[in-house]
Amino acid sequence: MTLSRLFPWSIPPWFGMTVVLIVTALGLFAVGWGAYHQVPVEVVQFDAGEVSKFSIHKVVAYPEQHLYMVGMPDGRLRALDGRVQGNDCKVDWLPDDPRGAVRNPEGLPGIYRDPCSGAIWSFEGNAISGTSQPLRTPEVTPIPAADGRPEHVNVELVNPSK
Repeated sequence: MTLSRLFPWSIPPWFGMTVVLIVTALGLFAVGWGAYHQVPVEVVQFDAGEVSKFSIHKVVAYPEQHLYMVGMPDGRLRALDGRVQGNDCKVDWLPDDPRGAVRNPEGLPGIYRDPCSGAIWSFEGNAISGTSQPLRTPEVTPIPAADGRPEHVNVELVNPSK
């Protein structure tokens, strides 16, 4: 059985070139759209202070930056972005809230609460209720001690003014 018997019609010779031109035009439109409708991204290095001010299971808040730093059990530092992705609200740190004992290490109290949605997270930024998404964790970089200055911690803040 031949193809011409299955399909009694044939593709016109200009069809292939037309498809190529349409796909090319759509591609150029997408590139142009992306070039003129960019979302600006600002990245700032924030000096969170000396390493000695942080300890395991203790939260250090930087309200102006909507940033929280917490010492992890393995000795690392975790930075938590207090701006909730999707609703533009800023979390509140409630250090004595017992709802955190469900997910916090050693059953310790303390949560971050989104005042807009009521979602809550553990002090390590893990979702407890009202959401399944953890809080965002910016990059933390230690700055080695130099010239007698103690070791500091830098945090990479993305779009800090939003």
